[in-house]
Amino acid sequence: MASEQPLVQVENLSIGFTVEDTAIQAVDSISFELKHGESLGLVGESGCGKTVSAMSILKLLPMPPAHIESGRILFDGRDMLRLTPSELHAVRGREIGVIFQEPMTSLNPVKRIGEQVSEALTVHFPDTPPDELARRTAELLRVVGLPNPEHTAGLYPHKLSGGMRQRVIIAIAVACNPKLLIADEPTTALDVTIQAQIMELIRSLKDSYGMSLILITHNMGLVTTTCDRIIVMYAGRFAETASVGDLFREPLHPYTQGLMKSIPTLRSGSRELSSIKGSVPHPSEFLPGCRFAPRCPRCFDKCGTREPPPLFAYRKDHRVSCWLYEGKEDNGR
Repeated sequence: MASEQPLVQVENLSIGFTVEDTAIQAVDSISFELKHGESLGLVGESGCGKTVSAMSILKLLPMPPAHIESGRILFDGRDMLRLTPSELHAVRGREIGVIFQEPMTSLNPVKRIGEQVSEALTVHFPDTPPDELARRTAELLRVVGLPNPEHTAGLYPHKLSGGMRQRVIIAIAVACNPKLLIADEPTTALDVTIQAQIMELIRSLKDSYGMSLILITHNMGLVTTTCDRIIVMYAGRFAETASVGDLFREPLHPYTQGLMKSIPTLRSGSRELSSIKGSVPHPSEFLPGCRFAPRCPRCFDKCGTREPPPLFAYRKDHRVSCWLYEGKEDNGR
């Protein structure tokens, strides 16, 4: 029997930006799949291409200055790059929901909460009766854990805390029961306790609605309890891809190892946390070969060549883009 078609298929996708007549490449030939009901974490420092990669699925990048240099993006069998504006409009919000980073800037400050949640429904279901719309809006606010939904629906965003505003954004994102939820740094600027509550809410809704999830984050700790697979990105390329269990059991890429060592644990005690020297380069400064080489503690001669390392299949589902693993593709199979 044929295997089920993945919900998302990204094939050799390259994305560039034109800034002041200068063309730069932000994402370089990435490919991945996402199954129905699966959770995928895109992890890396700011500027590594996580958000650009995920938002390209919905064509939410401003074009220009952004442009797709090559590749395909298939969602549920449809080529997203070939859809008309009206076809894209039907997919956005209805089949793919998005949780953006900043809930205060994502919400309209002059519209009441109820109006903004109900708008997500009326855009795709314009014939919904007003009483059903009010009932569904209150139900969504209740599902995301907001107290007294009828009262909350009449408030303006500035009356809510950061965590409550993020819950409203989540309610809007899942209002139409989408097939895919993209969560872009959903816990930014929230304290640790609220972060945990928001991530638990996202996990619960994903399971309840049967959605697939793409979680964009720089926090390795968040993916451990949320995702099935992880893609570690660096400077517009994939550094390593694996299941959550395999990656945390045996991180291979020096960049992944550096990220793991920077996670504080109860066993860390007073020990100084490790850090990765330097920072992610600007896309205009990307190297032709291994882009992590200037920061890598295990760099050797081949890393400085113009040839970028491919994704070596260290194990069946564990791939790493590092010359250290050339010739070791059969280990552990």
